[in-house]
Amino acid sequence: MRYYLTLLFLSFALIGKAQMDTFDADVIQPFWQYLEQPAPKNYQQDEGRLKLVGDIYRFTEEGTHTCLTQPLRDGTFAFETKLTLMDADDGDEAGLLLYRSRDVHVQCCLNNFRGDHRVKLRLQVLSHKFLLLDRSIGTKREIWLRASLADSGRKYDFSYSLDGKKYHWIESVETRLLSPEATGCTAPMQIGIYSFMGSVKYQAGYSYALFDYAGYAN
Repeated sequence: MRYYLTLLFLSFALIGKAQMDTFDADVIQPFWQYLEQPAPKNYQQDEGRLKLVGDIYRFTEEGTHTCLTQPLRDGTFAFETKLTLMDADDGDEAGLLLYRSRDVHVQCCLNNFRGDHRVKLRLQVLSHKFLLLDRSIGTKREIWLRASLADSGRKYDFSYSLDGKKYHWIESVETRLLSPEATGCTAPMQIGIYSFMGSVKYQAGYSYALFDYAGYAN
């Protein structure tokens, strides 16, 4: 894993300002923000990885989301994370997101559907919901996810990898679709990671995701 981290950090450094969080600290780093008042039990350190325990609130609902974000800075950027989905039941997922508001955001995630793990890309623009990708990767629970700005700032590109080396392009989302001009939402865009539980499982316990790192550069 550290070898891939080094290559990733070097590639980010070529873009400009690079920031890598390997979640080795005992506390959440101050550059991370919470979308809602956090439930502390949902944010834990787990042997050098960040453990995000899934909550039942979707990003379209009011409530405490298990999510960490940073302001999306102007200009070209690249954001990447590696995660492992643990104890997942139907509908549980974890991934990265671009977020302007509850009804203006993009989610790129690994989702569990009846034991089949699927890469999904969702776009929410006001009352319109779009599923741009729903691809099975079998029982594999570990994945690398990446988002970047492409086409001279006109598109957000999303891709994933199953080994940290070879990436598969998912889809592009036009930046104008999430813009204040198109949506009427003037809240600043944020980028980050999240964990979501699709069903309440009090007896079976909560699903969670282990994040090895999150790298952000522009």
